[in-house]
Amino acid sequence: MVAVSLSGRSKLWVLIKRIYNPSVISSSYSNTQYHSRLIGGLIQKRNLNFQANSTMGICTSSEKFVQECRCRHAATEKLGVLLVNIGGPENLNDVQPFLCNLFADPDVIRLPKLFKFLQRPLAKLISILLAPKTKRWYAAIGGGSPLRRITDEQADALRTALEAKNLHANVYVGMRCWYPFMEEAIQQIKWDRITKLVLLPLFPQFSISTTGSSIRVLQRIFMDDAYLLRLPVSIIRFWYRRQGYIRSIADSIVTQLSKFEKPEEVLIFFSAHGVPVSYDENDGDPYKDQIEECIYLIMREHRVGPVQWLKPYTNEVLVELGRKGVKSLLAVPIRELGRVPALGCTSSFITDLADAVVEALPSAKSLSILRETAKESDCR
Repeated sequence: MVAVSLSGRSKLWVLIKRIYNPSVISSSYSNTQYHSRLIGGLIQKRNLNFQANSTMGICTSSEKFVQECRCRHAATEKLGVLLVNIGGPENLNDVQPFLCNLFADPDVIRLPKLFKFLQRPLAKLISILLAPKTKRWYAAIGGGSPLRRITDEQADALRTALEAKNLHANVYVGMRCWYPFMEEAIQQIKWDRITKLVLLPLFPQFSISTTGSSIRVLQRIFMDDAYLLRLPVSIIRFWYRRQGYIRSIADSIVTQLSKFEKPEEVLIFFSAHGVPVSYDENDGDPYKDQIEECIYLIMREHRVGPVQWLKPYTNEVLVELGRKGVKSLLAVPIRELGRVPALGCTSSFITDLADAVVEALPSAKSLSILRETAKESDCR
């Protein structure tokens, strides 16, 4: 194992991409900030509150849970696991309709109730305007998104990992904005007469616009179907804290750092999709806090403590130069650039997802039971 050693010159950056705009916001955070946020309890408090307001439970990691679940899984049960992702256009002709589906999601673009009828027309207009530029981006990576292929491969790998734990399951793939849609996958789950289901959104952190949107689709479909309404379901809302996931990311970073001439001088740059500020400020979306906590946990995995980084930070220097009236700037390119690949079907990652599925099974409850429980609570 190669240890991560960051010098005082190294900085930790988080790149946030606006969901509606291809422009980029970049900001820097020190490990001291992450540490103080965790100590202050802000992240944990918000996450716990969000779980308390949720309609379905989430299990905590426990080896005992895994053993109990294996014993309880009777041969007559038919377990299903639904992997959920956003989806992506598989060719350039798919780009515009994919974008239309994306922006038609009321959890992606939120309109006042008075203007809800404009959701689809607005989505179509935005997709038409963005399609030419977006097509160029997809053309640059081969003409389409590899997400469906990768997700199918993850589904196969997860099925194999569960079988290694003596747990046989049908693993389904459902996309929010492109084929195969969640609705199709849920219909197949019904046809297969699944008796217990685990919903596993492939988003490590929870956001209203990703996992939240997926849960609402599932609830809407289930509420209109007597069979599905009785189906016990367990939802894994987020899994960025899982040790297997954190370790897999950290190990991948170490592997890439070892390829540099001077690993100790490398600036580590984290990138994540962003969400509208209103989600965080008005709706209590825990995504931003969970992203920051996740980065802290990854860096801590290799004993990178909560230290203050040497200044000045790049973003602060650029702001100061602007204040001084600098109109032109020449940036000296870096000599080495590396990228940590997505985990994909990394063995340790898939095994951890399989553990998460096993641990989630005991909390599975039908929506009908949860609905009756909610009614009883309201009457008290």
